[in-house]
Amino acid sequence: MRILSLPDVGEPYGFNEGFSFRTLLPQRGNVLPRLDIETLCDALRRLPPEDLRLACSRKLVPLVSLPGLHLYAACGQLALEEAAEQRSTVIAYAEAGELVAAARAVHGAKLLQEATSGLARRMPEFSASRRLSDAQAMIGTVLAVLLLFGALLLPLNVTWVAASAVSGLFFLSVIALRILCLFPPLRLKRQRMVRQADSMLPVYSVLVPLFRETAVLKQLLGAMTNLDYPADKLDIKLIIEETDTVMQRALAAICLPVQFEIIVVPAGHPQTKPRALNYALQFCRGQLLTIYDAEDIPELDQLRKAADRFHAAPPDLACLQAQLTFFNPNENWLTRQFTIEYAVLFGVLLPVLANHRLPLPLGGTSNHFRVRALKEVGAWDPYNVTEDADLGLRLARFGYGTDTLDSLTYEEANTRPLNWMRQRARWQKGFLATWLVHMRHPKVFAKDVGLAGFWAAQALTLGVFASALLHPFCLAASIALYLSTPMTEDGAHPLMLLLAGINLLVFAGGYGVTFLVSSRALKRRGLFGWYVPLITMPVYWLMMSAAAWFGLWQFITAPFHWNKTEHGLSSFQRKPKPQT
Repeated sequence: MRILSLPDVGEPYGFNEGFSFRTLLPQRGNVLPRLDIETLCDALRRLPPEDLRLACSRKLVPLVSLPGLHLYAACGQLALEEAAEQRSTVIAYAEAGELVAAARAVHGAKLLQEATSGLARRMPEFSASRRLSDAQAMIGTVLAVLLLFGALLLPLNVTWVAASAVSGLFFLSVIALRILCLFPPLRLKRQRMVRQADSMLPVYSVLVPLFRETAVLKQLLGAMTNLDYPADKLDIKLIIEETDTVMQRALAAICLPVQFEIIVVPAGHPQTKPRALNYALQFCRGQLLTIYDAEDIPELDQLRKAADRFHAAPPDLACLQAQLTFFNPNENWLTRQFTIEYAVLFGVLLPVLANHRLPLPLGGTSNHFRVRALKEVGAWDPYNVTEDADLGLRLARFGYGTDTLDSLTYEEANTRPLNWMRQRARWQKGFLATWLVHMRHPKVFAKDVGLAGFWAAQALTLGVFASALLHPFCLAASIALYLSTPMTEDGAHPLMLLLAGINLLVFAGGYGVTFLVSSRALKRRGLFGWYVPLITMPVYWLMMSAAAWFGLWQFITAPFHWNKTEHGLSSFQRKPKPQT
């Protein structure tokens, strides 16, 4: 192996009995020999798989491994400091980016295959790479045939009653979850948190997937730089796609602080956020990890809060979901509706689910993980476009706990209907895919999460998708029913009266409960007087139905396509507060 010539390491550093790593640090004119890319590639090529994984994450590449003698190349200043703490012997230096480039040059196909197909290979039952199992395809075909024959052969009133009863189950499951939010919260005893000293904090990896995000790049770097966490304990990965040359040029023009690292994901299919996250995960050195989107502005102490919670919690707590909100809630009617929705989900519903130990459909950002648990459950599914909701269910199925974190992350609410439609269609498509994945073996799923968890998962995936899909048809049928059918005792058919009663219960109950829960959520956010947005929520629901049908069409024609959400469109700007 071509590493270094002995004169390079002999004279100023010398391996004598009193040797210590600190003599290798560049001081008093001493400089570590620089390892060239070719030699670094040669070193990585000789590593067994486990050592390769450690080298990519720790940034310490073994150059010589003999009994009693282990010599490393440190890749990056933070790797030097970590080696000093561990008293590892470093004889050469390279930049962190050079390690990523060398790993890609030598093991690029293997790293990309792991990011793309790792979950499907190790746990195929949890991968959405296959849309339908054989049993699901058969059951779906039978149901479609029965539905067609029922519509053609049965009387219209019988068909309406049957359709209303079935669709009512989806609506009522979502309503039941919101009713749960109206009950007094459970008083759970949690371990007392103690603020850890900087020296005791774990290394924290922060993954930031970027794709065509130059409009918010300055805001993003400001938010990440201002995080209240020791820089030497931060491992921030800016993840960009190989095809995104505009983003690459923008980042190349910026001198990034030492805690930042750029990860370029090789081109491939599917080109999704979870695939990019999986690729970058192989280079993370943190014990804890979180994800931020390009437009995110987290509260400055969010990482500290999460680290302290994990430190005080039992090891089976694998994930903490921070609360997402918007810095432009009052920009227009659409942003107000989006704000109401997020206020209910992150401010009310998820805390209630966590208190009752039910599975949480995670948000796509600001979820904080123990890296060990994340890797154990297979990380993200590159073939699922709501990888966050899917991962939340998978954590629950593996017996891990998920809780909420009392910290806010500010995002940009969608201001434009078409941009919103693309984003929402992706979410609806992903809810359907997530439900199909976890319902391949319903009995096993119910055993993993319990009956209450099983019901909650149905409501949060298929319930949300199907209720959005069917809402306008049920609404139109109800209006037609009330206009065309006499409701007097003598003139009304019993089935029509039953149908009218079901529809009235679903629509009145659903709107009333949603109004109460939304009002409570807005109050907790400090938003008052939003009467017009609350009254006009049914219009927003019709928009969600259009997105659900778009999502269903994409599930059939392009199941793995990632609808890009454009950021930086808001006229509102929020700047992170500087540290004091």
